[in-house]
Amino acid sequence: MKYLPIIILLVSLLPPLGTASAGESLHSPLHLVYHLPLRVHLAGSGRPEAEFEAVFEEINEIWFKQAGICFEIEAVRNDQESEKGLNMWFRPEIGGWNGSYDGELILMKDHPVLAPARHPARESAARTAAHELGHALGLLHDQSDSDNLMASKTFGWQLHQGEIEEARRTAARLGRPDSEGKGCGPARFISKP
Repeated sequence: MKYLPIIILLVSLLPPLGTASAGESLHSPLHLVYHLPLRVHLAGSGRPEAEFEAVFEEINEIWFKQAGICFEIEAVRNDQESEKGLNMWFRPEIGGWNGSYDGELILMKDHPVLAPARHPARESAARTAAHELGHALGLLHDQSDSDNLMASKTFGWQLHQGEIEEARRTAARLGRPDSEGKGCGPARFISKP
């Protein structure tokens, strides 16, 4: 208990979750990276397409830096599901929820409303999408800490070791391994409806 102030000070000095600066690449602490296809359906979204680039970057940042998982994001303006990988739909409203995953469908609210966290993500839609992708990777809710990605309705984005291990086991079944540990590529925007 006497070391708690020192620990709090050290944690406060850690760099915040942030996008790599120009010329700097993101690095995963893991050598084997898993790549999973993710088709994001924007036809029903009320949000401008230009805003999604930052959302998609932060989703991959959350997962790549902590768990060595990259989502190969393809954004489309239609509802045609991809036959491989995961599908996610953005909508202005989804029945009072910020996001949901029912074992197959991932639905997202354009502008989720989240409670504060000590070390918050930058974009509520990115954080909530990353949370729902956590469910698709086999993770359950964890309300023990508002900084945890799997806590409901907070800006938290951090994963604990058990969650990382479980997500990587699922990613190994669903994704493509990359032994070179390369980072995540940018999202592809396909404009045809």
